[in-house]
Order: sequence, then C-alpha cells, then structure tokens
Amino acid sequence: MRWVRYIAIAIVNGFGVVIGIIWVAVPTTVAQPSLNYQLALSGRQPDGETPQSLSELYKLRDRLKVQLDNLAKTSDSAPFPAELWKSAIHRQQSQTLTQQLQNVQSQIQIEERAKYNWDDAAKLAAQAVLIGRTSNPSSATWEQSQRLWQLAINTLRLIPHDSLLADGAIDKTIEYQGNLSVATYEMQVARSIEKVRAEEEQIRERARQEQEKKEFARREIERKEEEKKERARKELERQEFQRQELARKELERQELARKEVERQELERQELAKKELERQEFERQELARKELERQELARKELERQELERQELARKELERQELERQELARKELERQELERQELARKELERQELERNQQAASQPTPQPTATPTLAPVTPAVSPPNFFFAGDTNRDGQINEQDEAGKEQWSLSKGALISFNDRNNDRGKIPTWKQTKVSAPRRAAMLSQVNLTLSENFKTSQLFITADSIASPHISVFQKTGDGWQPVDISGAKPLVFSTNIVLGVEAKQFADRNWNGTVNLKATAQNNGQEIASTTIQMGVSPWMIPPNTAPVTEVQVSDRGSVNSEFISQLKQAVEPTGAKVKILQGDRTWMQDTQKNGYVQLPEKSDLRQFKVALKSNSEPEKNPPVKSTQDRDLKVFKIGNPRSLDPVSQWSDGYGNLQVTPPIPGHPMGRVYYGNSGNASFNPEVLDFIQAQRIQGPPVDIDTSWLLTRQVDEIINFIPTQTPGQYVMAIASPEAGVKLLEELEGRGYGDVTLNRGLSTQTTVSAALKNRALIQHNLSLQNQKLNPIIEKLKREFLLGDDQIIQVPVMFGYSGYAWWPNMVNSVPVNGKLLVSNPRGPMIDGVDYTQERLRQLLLPAGVSVSFLDDRYYQELKGNVQSATNTVRKPEERPFWQSLPNNY
Repeated sequence: MRWVRYIAIAIVNGFGVVIGIIWVAVPTTVAQPSLNYQLALSGRQPDGETPQSLSELYKLRDRLKVQLDNLAKTSDSAPFPAELWKSAIHRQQSQTLTQQLQNVQSQIQIEERAKYNWDDAAKLAAQAVLIGRTSNPSSATWEQSQRLWQLAINTLRLIPHDSLLADGAIDKTIEYQGNLSVATYEMQVARSIEKVRAEEEQIRERARQEQEKKEFARREIERKEEEKKERARKELERQEFQRQELARKELERQELARKEVERQELERQELAKKELERQEFERQELARKELERQELARKELERQELERQELARKELERQELERQELARKELERQELERQELARKELERQELERNQQAASQPTPQPTATPTLAPVTPAVSPPNFFFAGDTNRDGQINEQDEAGKEQWSLSKGALISFNDRNNDRGKIPTWKQTKVSAPRRAAMLSQVNLTLSENFKTSQLFITADSIASPHISVFQKTGDGWQPVDISGAKPLVFSTNIVLGVEAKQFADRNWNGTVNLKATAQNNGQEIASTTIQMGVSPWMIPPNTAPVTEVQVSDRGSVNSEFISQLKQAVEPTGAKVKILQGDRTWMQDTQKNGYVQLPEKSDLRQFKVALKSNSEPEKNPPVKSTQDRDLKVFKIGNPRSLDPVSQWSDGYGNLQVTPPIPGHPMGRVYYGNSGNASFNPEVLDFIQAQRIQGPPVDIDTSWLLTRQVDEIINFIPTQTPGQYVMAIASPEAGVKLLEELEGRGYGDVTLNRGLSTQTTVSAALKNRALIQHNLSLQNQKLNPIIEKLKREFLLGDDQIIQVPVMFGYSGYAWWPNMVNSVPVNGKLLVSNPRGPMIDGVDYTQERLRQLLLPAGVSVSFLDDRYYQELKGNVQSATNTVRKPEERPFWQSLPNNY
C-alpha cells in the first residue's frame, strides 16, 4: 500500500500545473491543528491486543505494570521448595512481561515524537493557508506560502515509518504536496505579472527621461536667450546709470557750492550775531557788576548803619547799666553812711549815759528812741541767673563766666520752635499772642536761683526791644509751662529755683541778628534791689553737604513715565541702608521744593539734632512740606514771599540752585554756593538769611546765566571718596564732551549712535559735522567753565587733583544735550547718575565707561539710572529727587575758633 501512495505523490507532482489551474481556494480542511489520535487506519485491522492509538499504548503500559506487580507478589509467597518449577514459570512470565513493557514504552516514545511532528506540521499548514487567503497576493507572498508548505511536508517526513501516524502522515504529505504545487504555480504567475509590470515601468521611465531631456534642452535654449536679453538690458541700464550719475554729481557739485556759499554767509552772520551777543553780554555784565557794586554799597551802608545803631544801642544799654550800677552803689553808700551815722549816734548816746551813770549813783530810767531795722541789699552771689553758657548740657556756676557775651562758639543757644509749622498767614514773630510751647523739649532752659531774702520781692524778666518780637519765654510751674511777660509789666511766680524756657520764633535773618539780652530783676516796693543780664543766640540753620550720609531719598510718582526710573532707584538705594519715599503729586522736580537742613543743641553727655527744612515759596499750594518717614516731627519754615519772574528766570529760586560744599579750610561746616543768572539771581532774601547764620557763608555766586535752568547743580557736584573726609568736585566740561566724540571718530566709530532713544539722537560723525554746536560748546568752556573753575579753586581752596571734568555737551539754549552725569546724587558710597545713552562700543556704553575711569581713583561706585523722562524735560537725577542726610556728628561750636 505504501508504494501505491508514493506513486500517487509522483503523479501529483507531475500534474501540479493542471491542478493549480483549476484550483480556486485552499479548502479549510487541508490543515487540522488538532488531531484525534483514535485514528482508523485505512487498510489495517487490529489483531487481538494490538494497540491502535497512543492512549491504548498508555493503557497497555499500565496493565503490564499491574501484571508485573501481581506476578512479583505470587512468586514471593511460594510455600514449598518442591514448587520450584512454578517459580521458573513465574520468572519466564516476568521476563516476558518486562520485555513487553519495554517494547510498549519504546513505542510510546515513538508515538509522542510523531504526535509533536504532526502538530508542528499542522501549524505550518495553517499559517500557509492564512497567507494564501491574502487579497492581491504578490510573488513574495506566494513564495512565503511555498516555503511554509515545504516546511510542513518536511516536518511530516520526520514521523517514523513504524509509528501509528505513519499512514496518516503519507496522506497529509500528498495533500500538502498538492498545495505546495499550487503555491509554486501562483508564485510563478505573480512573478511573470510583476516582470511585465516592471518592463512597462522601465519603458515609461525611459520615455519620461527622454521627455525631460527634451524639456531641459528647450529650457536651456530659453535661458540662454533670456541671459542674452538680460545682458543687453543691463548694458542699457549701466549706460543710463552712468549718465544719471554724471548728472547727479554735477548737481551735487552745484549744491555743495551753493551750501558752501550759504555756510560762509551763515558763519558770517553767526559771527556777527555772536559779536553782538558778546557786546550785549559785556554791556549786561558791566550793568550787572554796576548793580552789584551799588547793591554791595547799599548793603555796606545798611550794615554800617545797623552796626552804628547796634553800637549806639549797646552804648545806651551800657550807660544805662552803669547809671543803674552807680545809682545802686550810691544808694548803698548813702545807706551805709546813714547806718554808720546812726551807729555813731547810738555809741555817743551810750557813752553819755555811761558818764551820767558814773556821776549819779542812782540813775532814773529814761525813754530812748530806737531805729527801725534796715535790710541790707542782697549781694550778687545770692541772685544766680544763667543759661547753658559753656554748652555742656547742664547749668551751674561754671556758666557764669562769659554769660553776657554770645558768639557762635560760646554762649547759651536758643532753638527755633515755629509753633505754627508754616500754617499761618502771619509770621510767628509778628504774632503778639503767646501760647504754651508746641514742644517743651525744644525750649532752651535758663535757671534763676534766689535766696530766701527775696521772698517778699517781685521778679521780672525783660528782653531788649529788638529781640522781643522774635522770642518767647515760659516759666515751669506746677500747672505746666506758663508764658512770661517779657515787657516787665507782670512778675514771675516766685520760687527760690525758677526754671525758664526760651524759644525763638525765627532764625537769625535780615531783620534780626538772632541774639537776645535777657535781664532778671528783683524789686522791693518798686525799687530795684538786684539784677543781672545774659545774652543768648539762636542755633544757626545749617545744610548738610552732598557728602553726608543719606537716610532717605524722595521721588515723585509720575505714573508709567517714570516707573522704570523709580524701580531702578529703589534697586540702587535700598542696599545702601537708605529708604526710598515715593510721593504722589505734581512735584516733578523734588530738589526744588525744599532744602533739608538741621540745627544742633547741647545736651548732657549727648548732642540734640533736629531736622529743619527750608520750604520753597513757589506755588505753595502745590508744595506742601515733605515729611521724612524717619522724622515725622520735621520742622518747616520759609523765607520771604514768591517773586514775580519770567518762566525761565523763576528756575533761579529752585533749591537745586542752593548748594553747600563739604568742610573746607576756613569753613568747617562747609560754604554755600549758588547760581547767579545776572538779572534774576537766586532769591536775595534767602541769601541774606544764609548770611545771617554766619556759619556757612558768605555765599559764593557762580555764573549760571547761560544755563536753561539757571541752577548751579547742573554743573557742580561734590562727591565723597572712599577715604573718610576726602572728596572730589565734579564739574561739567563741554570741551571733554567734544574730545570724547573726536576720540570715537578717530577710532573708526563715527557711525555709532549717541543719545540713543532721545529726541537728540544722532551719530558721532553727524554731531561733529554740526560745527555750530561744537563751536558753541568750546566757547562755553573757554568763556564760562574755565573762569568758574578758577573761581572755585580760589574760593574753596581746591587743588587740580580734586577736580574731575565730566564730559557734557549743551544745546544752544543751555540744556544738557545728553543726560547730564554731573546732576547726580551721592548715596552712602554709591553715586546715582543719569544714563548718558552714549555710543555702544563692544556692548559697553562708552560715555558711562569714561565716567567710571574718571572716578576710579576716588573708589566711587556708580549706578546709572534711566531718567529719559526727566532728560526730555531738561533735568536729571538730582533735580528729580531730594535727600534727607544725617547732620554732622560733631557739635558745630567745637569746630569753630573761639569767639567766632
């Protein structure tokens, strides 16, 4: 039977092509992944116990094992040796069963291996069937199917011939061989179709390439034709451009010639204008100097007249004191003579009575007249009246010496204590009604100590007529401080230890020199029995210099236009320990609103410092006093009344135009300087006030007539160095500004932008080509700044090494052409400077770097602030801010020579 099946396989292989043609689809029963092993083998019948399946083999194996076990039990229980033949039979049966068991186990291994191969072939056939069902299979798909059918056939051939599955394997092999032929045929057909398609694609590709070659040739011809036309067009354009260029150059030459003629004419007119301006300036300067001379002469006459009146007053007072002293001494002499005569008369009468008693042994008693007792005049030691003359913070006998003569360096001090705090319309010193002191701590104490001999006397305090309107005196009683009548009409409340408090209603000024003569008088029955006088003076108002430490920087919030400036200001100031106070309102230029100063008073083992601000008179309703966050009780006062000036000249009265130097030789508390604009100088009432303080004057005037703002802080600033007590003076230098631009152009940076983002933005070369602007600045240096430098060196005793010339340029009307780095604010070791928006060279602002180099020897740290908003309004950092600075720690009187 097996050879018949092999012949069938050969016939199928021979006619595979015919079978493949009529093949429609591989039937689903071709491959069976799971096979029932109870097979009915075709052509074979079971013989008795012969097993027909693997399960039957397993049963046979188990049965044989049971038989072997039973046989073993029977042989072991044989009772008699005579039955040895039975044992031999048992052994023979055991060997037979053992051999059968081994054969069955061997057959089981064969069948298990055959079952594994059968299942593996079925799986491969199932995969081949799935691949054959793919829609539109390609030759590769059929090739994969062919490979799987071949693998399935090879797997079936691994089943042994003596296996129960051998006949089934032959049948399946014949079946799979037919499927392999179909897959092979389909693969050949698919390959033929793909080959035809590939040839057609090659034909189409060759046709496409041929078409592209023709199209490329056509385009190349067109391109060459276009290039030819383009060259012709460009040649025509070049000829036309040359013609137009020649025409343009001819027009430029004519335009340059015209501009040169116009420039020469403008230069001639400019020179003529400047000559007229120079002549006009000289005329105005002569007129100003004449006015100054006349003003100085008037002031000198007034001063001489005041001195004469003062000398006459003092002479009258001296004569009055001498007369009173002579009258007192005359009365004392007459009283002593009267008492001496009375004593002698009593002695004489006593002597006569003694003589009569000696001549008459029994004298009769007689009535003798007796004199009423007379109280002698009190000596000065029992009448102590003094203030803190030696300024040690306490009042005792040591304050007697020199109490009659006051000076800045010695004598009892009075504090300015304006009770109205700048609210009243009438100055405090003109108000006749005296109330209790606003702050008792501000009173200057004066003690009047008496003996009990004055218990029946009346005590009066009087002041000289000139000082009386400007001071108030109070007596400390059980009911608090009570005002004292200093006209001499009402006596004090009697006590042996009277404590008085004195306050000044104003500082020294043109109408009062700040000193007062206080006289204490004791009277009995209208008769003066004792008196003494002390002289006191108002502690002067002083301005701290820019080199003093800062506690607060004040700035006005203008909304979004200066928000970035305020942010940068806080970032720069707060790390130094100072605070930034942001105010709401219309005060753009904080520097002009008020000048923050201070006064000093002695205190036991300490020094009392009080902040006092001089408030601007301009637009008082828009400029309420600015209170510092550290000094809520800041005192504010003002001098004079607003002046009627033109819009430009009114800037002269801004307090940016009033500055003070650090301590300089001869002026240990600094010296005031201000801008003098000629016809409208700084407020003369304020200058007289500064002069009356006699400690930071006489003020030095600086020519600011050429500046738009007329303010001196635009061109001069004192900056502290890292060395305590040392400073440098920064001064605006237009010449340095011009040299900076020339230096940049010389290094090839003429096209770099300066004044970046400002209305004056331009390039370095364009600025240098503006010869009128350059000449204007060089003229300012020669005619204005150089004379100012010489005057400052002379007045402030400055050396060249203390002067830093900062590059600045000014427009024709006198405003800073780029942000002014001189108008800066020193704050605790840091200098707040306007960002000059200079040329950017390698990522660095060239103008900023120049200032850093100039300040490097002084060790000054610089912070540049974006003040573009203020620059467009013609101002910068210092003008936009105000500062509260710490007063000098050392008492001013210790820095002054004696009797200063």
